Amino acid sequence: MLLELMSNGSLAELPPDNKPDGINMPEEPSVMLLLPHNKYLLGTGSDKWIFASASDKQDTVPQNVFLYEDQMLSLINEGSQPTILTAGTVNTLRKELLSLNEPPGRHSATVLMLRTFMKDREIFASEDLDFIDEKIFGQAMKNDGVVYRAYWALRFALARSEMETVGRLKAWLKAGPELFQHPKHVMKIWFSLSDYPDEAILNELEELNFTRLEIKSMSQQHASPLLVYNPMSGWLILGKFGRVRDTMFIAWVYLNHELYGEMRTIKKLSVHDIILAAWGEYETQQAVIERAKYKGDD
Repeated sequence: MLLELMSNGSLAELPPDNKPDGINMPEEPSVMLLLPHNKYLLGTGSDKWIFASASDKQDTVPQNVFLYEDQMLSLINEGSQPTILTAGTVNTLRKELLSLNEPPGRHSATVLMLRTFMKDREIFASEDLDFIDEKIFGQAMKNDGVVYRAYWALRFALARSEMETVGRLKAWLKAGPELFQHPKHVMKIWFSLSDYPDEAILNELEELNFTRLEIKSMSQQHASPLLVYNPMSGWLILGKFGRVRDTMFIAWVYLNHELYGEMRTIKKLSVHDIILAAWGEYETQQAVIERAKYKGDD
């Protein structure tokens, strides 16, 4: 796909043969955006982007850039103003590129690992189903939403080498995915890289009747997990995990009375496992959203 950034910030699709001289389109599915100052942005694979010049000068070296969902991108042009791509433009570029590509990850590695902790599901118990065949398994698991969500969460995680996802999926399954779907059960989860959450998270927590003083007190303590109970809304749990750039990665989990009681008294989950289960619920939801962006999910 060939696009051009117009002066008003909109995108215009061009015929493939309209590319300027000096630019070679790759054979693999790609999205190319023509930019001012004889520059272009090229996306290939599952979200790999380079910012380069169409000039044939030897000193022009392509730069790897990263496009993040809902975030603007500033591209530096030597000797002139930077080119700004709005968050909407970034989202459109990523959407177009991902829709041309198969999702990342390997089916065989994913399904074999998934089977080790979901072997009791009907899809794995059937002797007639060849679960190693990606197309056959893909069709079959559409009849089992739990397997579908777990599969894609695990596949994306393995592609990123994030083995911690396995523990979260196991906790999610132990809690029972159906718990999170019950209309009387409410769960919310947020993440922060600082001890004190940002303003957007604070505002949501205040709407749930937790005070900034309570949140500050939780964030200043070294113990983990920590709980605060509010009789008007429910439970707030703080969990601290491995460091990212020397900063603790923090999960904030809210559960209403009914859901917390079910998980603690009926399911007998520890507070730590409740955090992992809630995180697993969030992760599987996001995996379904992410899968829909790629080719071949109909």
